[in-house]
Order: sequence, then structure tokens, then C-alpha cells
Amino acid sequence: MKKWIISSVLFLALSASASAALQGVPTGSFYFLAMAQPAENNDTRLKKAFAKIAHAKPAFVVLNGIKAKTESCGDELLFERQNLFNTSEKPVILSLSEGDWVNCRNSKGDSLAIERLIRLKEIFFENAHSLGMQTLELTRQSLSNRFSNYPENAYWQKNAILFATLHMPAENNHYITAAGRNAEFEDRTIANKNWLDRLFRLASRHRYKGIVLFSDGNPFFYSAPNGLNPTPRDGFYEIRQKLNALVTRYPGRVLFIHGQGASAPAEIIWKGRLGTLGLRPDWTRIDVNPATQTLFKAKPAFRKTSGGHPKTRPETK
Repeated sequence: MKKWIISSVLFLALSASASAALQGVPTGSFYFLAMAQPAENNDTRLKKAFAKIAHAKPAFVVLNGIKAKTESCGDELLFERQNLFNTSEKPVILSLSEGDWVNCRNSKGDSLAIERLIRLKEIFFENAHSLGMQTLELTRQSLSNRFSNYPENAYWQKNAILFATLHMPAENNHYITAAGRNAEFEDRTIANKNWLDRLFRLASRHRYKGIVLFSDGNPFFYSAPNGLNPTPRDGFYEIRQKLNALVTRYPGRVLFIHGQGASAPAEIIWKGRLGTLGLRPDWTRIDVNPATQTLFKAKPAFRKTSGGHPKTRPETK
């Protein structure tokens, strides 16, 4: 009997080991960098930010937003930013922000939001790769015929962790109170809910240890946008409900990284297995260790030396 039990245990252990080997999913530690767009003096600060990472060794970098609200919405600036992002030696993934398109207007003050959103997708999300000198292969939601208009939603995988972008503008998810003007919000909400279902199914099927989502808006902290009535409709309600339901059923950890800032720099706020991290206009370093229970740790990516020059933090194993 004892021999049978020992043999059974060894068989199960070897089977599990073989299964993991067949999947070929590395589980080593790594780190990535993420930041939100600077609010002022954006061009200069953004170039300095990318210069900082020249000697860093992140697996990839994620930028929340292509431009600040106050900058031009024209093609010239967009192509300048595309060229800047492509100078990075590491893969650069973009997560769209409200500053990229929501507030764009012509000289008469008429909204150009939808026109500019379409143009952004043409310029930055036209193929299956990230930006940068080294690229990551991305799977875009637009591969589905039903959601072909949403190439900005993309996922990629590294070392048993699933990463994905989710397009949700910070200002109430671009919900417009005027009747009959919410087609963009309604269609994108349907696409985002479908995208989240797909991501969590994928992570569960492959037994990924964690999911990291990047979005401009933070659905877990809602406040009324300025200039609206005191109790406007919550534009994040559907996505928050969807996420809460999916997180409950998913056994791994979920880190939601957003561009709405944070009470403290590089602080992950955990509630159970769901964590939120607000980005600031400088690089945050997120260390990922699939062998640990918490999986994720965040800290400012650079510290200044006595001479005032940025210095990368030591590499972690």
C-alpha cells in the first residue's frame, strides 16, 4: 500500500512537472516601468523621461497617454511622439488617455474627439507589435471582426503574468450627460466587457499567476467630473461590476494600474487579491516575482545622486 501511495505521488509530481515544461512558461522575476503623461512642459519632460531609461533594463515600458491635455491634437505632434517612442531600446506599449483625444477641438470650439481618436488608432495601433527598437508581439482586440475598431486594447504575456491595456478615459470614462450622444461610450463599454471576459478566461486556462491591467481611468475611485451636476451617472459602473465579478472567480492576483495619480508615489493599494496603482509623471518601477505570494512590488524607478543626476536602482534577481 505504501509503495502504491509513493508511486502515485511521484507520478502526479512528475506529471505536473512535465505539464509545466510542456507549457514552456518561464517563471523568473523581472521588472517593467510605467508612467503617466507630464501635465506641463510635456515635450521637454517626456524627452528627459525617455533619456533616463537608456541604461535601464526593464522588460518593457508602458506610457499612459501620448500627450498632455494642453498640447496640440495635430498629426505633427503625434508623429513626433511616435518617433520619440521608437528611439527606446526597450518595447514601448501605449495606453490611451483622455488627454489624447477627449478634449480636442477645432478653432471654432467644436469637438474633434472622435475624429482624433480614429486618427490615433491609425498612427499608433496599426500592427501587431509595440513601439521601440525592440518590440513585443501584441494580440489586439481588433483581430475579432466584432471589435475591429478597438486595436488599442491589447495583451501580451511574460513569465506566467498576463498584461493588457483597457481603454477608459479618466474623466468619467467619457460618459456624456447630453441625451443621444453616448454611442462612443456605449460601444466601447461593450467592447471592454468582452475584452475583460477574454483576458480572464485566457489567464485561467493557462493558469497564469497574475493579471496586470493598464488604463487611464480608475473604476474603483469615482468622483463627479467638474462642471456636471452633483450626482452624474457613474461612467465606470459597468466595468467596475465586471471586474469585481471576474476577480472573485480568478485565483491569481490582479493589479490595476491607472493614470489618475496616487496619494503616495509607487504605492499599491491591496484589497484582497486586487491591487490598484496610480501613476505619476515619472517612471514607476514594478518588480514582478511569480515565485512570491504578492507577485508585485512598486517603487520610484530612479533616485538622484549627489550630483543631481538620475541613477537607476540596482537590478533585482
